[in-house]
Amino acid sequence: MCTIGRTSGRTARKAHHQPDAEECTVRREQGRTDCGSKRGRNSFLSTALIPLAQKSLTVDCYDGGEYGRINVITRENYEFLRDSFFRYSRLLQKEAVHVPGNSIGEGIANLYDEMNTLVGDELHVNIEQEGGRLFFRLWKYHKWGSFTLYYFPVKFLESLNPVLRRIAVTFLHKLMKANGIDTFLDYEESDFMFEILSEDDGSDPADRKERMKLLDSYQEGKIGRLLKRVETKSYYKNLPKTLESYTPQNGFEQPLVDAMKRGIPFLTPERGIMQYGYDAYYSENPDFHPMYLQQQIRVVYDTDDIVSEYLVDYYNSYSRETYDITPVTVRDLSPDTEELFCMDDYPERFFRWADEFISLIS
Repeated sequence: MCTIGRTSGRTARKAHHQPDAEECTVRREQGRTDCGSKRGRNSFLSTALIPLAQKSLTVDCYDGGEYGRINVITRENYEFLRDSFFRYSRLLQKEAVHVPGNSIGEGIANLYDEMNTLVGDELHVNIEQEGGRLFFRLWKYHKWGSFTLYYFPVKFLESLNPVLRRIAVTFLHKLMKANGIDTFLDYEESDFMFEILSEDDGSDPADRKERMKLLDSYQEGKIGRLLKRVETKSYYKNLPKTLESYTPQNGFEQPLVDAMKRGIPFLTPERGIMQYGYDAYYSENPDFHPMYLQQQIRVVYDTDDIVSEYLVDYYNSYSRETYDITPVTVRDLSPDTEELFCMDDYPERFFRWADEFISLIS
């Protein structure tokens, strides 16, 4: 069971913590789709403004179906950031002082420092770029839950009676769709994992035979079909009503039904958990990509079989070289911003419920 302690360091299998990325203050070119906002963020600075104070800096930009190059060190961008800074200071009811500097680049660098000071230690600030427009983005981490990896196992479905199985499949399907959660089969490392596990490693022939049988079930057999069923099937349109009308038959069904009832709010969120996956420290050509939310929150068959063990080992070996994407709330600023930065508590509530639900079904 993947109950590795992210905060306390309590581990079932040792989870190696990643390098601290706090020194990186400016997001850089993003040439891929990430697991956060789907606003199509374009390229930004590949080097920080502060030590360079450049007169011009061109970035790749996608516009009207074509890629081009845009200079972002412009007076228009400087004034947009400056006016955003003073607008937010008025919302905070704080006095703000700006030093223009000797160039536009230096003025933008000064504005970053001044905005960072203005919002204080409770918030982080990045400068982003979309379509050549620079803007401030405020952001703050949510609190992760008790587990390091949120793997939702579906093996428990096999022990349920047909009616409750269809209810649970519908619940998991809606949970996945509402929150952007996938099965681990949907990612590239899965093919590599199956290839590695199928190699002859000199183990006992009987163990190898059993392992190959399991892998075949994942790829061509009942395990693969079960994972696909959860991903694609929804048997009930009005799931809350169906849960209310179902009468639990034994000591396992009662807490399961209760946990699904408590999970109903997570089937229709305003923002699913994956939409909090902002990568505040993106690097254009990193040696290792971060561990995305989709790799940390996913649906598996069994948390204790060799496949999940491989996924956990992969996480442990890979994450020591990089960092985790964890839920973040962001707010983009403009000269017309009307509200202060604020956060909801959806990730915290999701993880508290998931701690209980995964413990129950594992």
